[in-house]
Amino acid sequence: MEKEHKASLSTTGSNLSSWCWSHLPPELLDQIYALLSPSDRPRFRLTCSTWRGVARQSISPFPLPFEPPRLLVRGPDKGLFFFDIFNCKSRSCSIPPPFNKARCFGYLAGWFFLVSDPSPFRASLFYPPYRACLFNPVLLAEIPLPDLDSPIKKAILSAPPGFPNCLVAVTDWWGDTALCEPAGKRWQMLDFRIRFCDIIFWRNQLCGIVSDAVVLICNFDMESGKTSKLTVRLPDQFRYSGPAGAFLVESTGGDLLAVIVYDPAVSVFKLVQQCTWEQMERIGNQALFVGELRSESVPVNQFLDSGPRENSIYSTSSKTMVREGNYGIPIVYSMEDGAVRTVAGFMQDCIRAELVWVSPVIWP
Repeated sequence: MEKEHKASLSTTGSNLSSWCWSHLPPELLDQIYALLSPSDRPRFRLTCSTWRGVARQSISPFPLPFEPPRLLVRGPDKGLFFFDIFNCKSRSCSIPPPFNKARCFGYLAGWFFLVSDPSPFRASLFYPPYRACLFNPVLLAEIPLPDLDSPIKKAILSAPPGFPNCLVAVTDWWGDTALCEPAGKRWQMLDFRIRFCDIIFWRNQLCGIVSDAVVLICNFDMESGKTSKLTVRLPDQFRYSGPAGAFLVESTGGDLLAVIVYDPAVSVFKLVQQCTWEQMERIGNQALFVGELRSESVPVNQFLDSGPRENSIYSTSSKTMVREGNYGIPIVYSMEDGAVRTVAGFMQDCIRAELVWVSPVIWP
């Protein structure tokens, strides 16, 4: 009778487990990685070199938010800190001196657009130039930008620094809008003047909305300095009724949205084919965060029960905040029933400076 032979493995049980996991097909690992929450993705990378390689190949152009947006506010000592509106807690800000004394005019993917003009009342209005930079507190990296000749109202980035086609755009209070590359030596002005209420980069185009709810979609050639623009008008009833605030934001699905804020109602429009606007009765499983310095959309189901409510709009606009004495409280507007409520626990002594929505992010 032939002797039975049993296969034997020299590896231990733990090594066997690791070996089995590392030999999963890359196609399967890629699908698993895509389903993970942002907080689980760093642990995925630590499993083995094979998994780490899959994660590196899946890096998106933007880092992933692992918590809902927070408010960047300025405290009584003029330093910056975060306010978590969903847990009513103040959180420390890791921006070190002297950057924590600068004013923030924009944010994207961990990078803050800072201007060294700490006066919330623009006391140095007639003393240009103003020093501007991009600063990442996690990387402790600073990218100097050309000086600004006048106070600005907002700054935006088309992509994080280091990614292709990264541009910085600023707009001021008098109708001038300028762009530059992070390594550029000077600002290039748009070849027309118009006073934008809000600006946004959308599909590599600079979009701006003006007070009568007309949206311009601009393609700017950095070499020639020429701009081609397309004008898209909102319905007449929203163009001339004097909106309290007008904002542009990209939806979680990649659509361009115009948010027209009245007192207290809010109307949302989506840009559709043939360059027309479609009014949205619901924004679905997302929440919009709008404000003078930054706006964004967030998928609600990503944060379970600890984050924003679906079909809601969170506004820090100085024109829409509920006033209590000399201070303003950010509001939450429900598109479901039109109800308006204030953000509970907001620190009223920190409203003197503009507020910036900031999403805590990690790179996958």
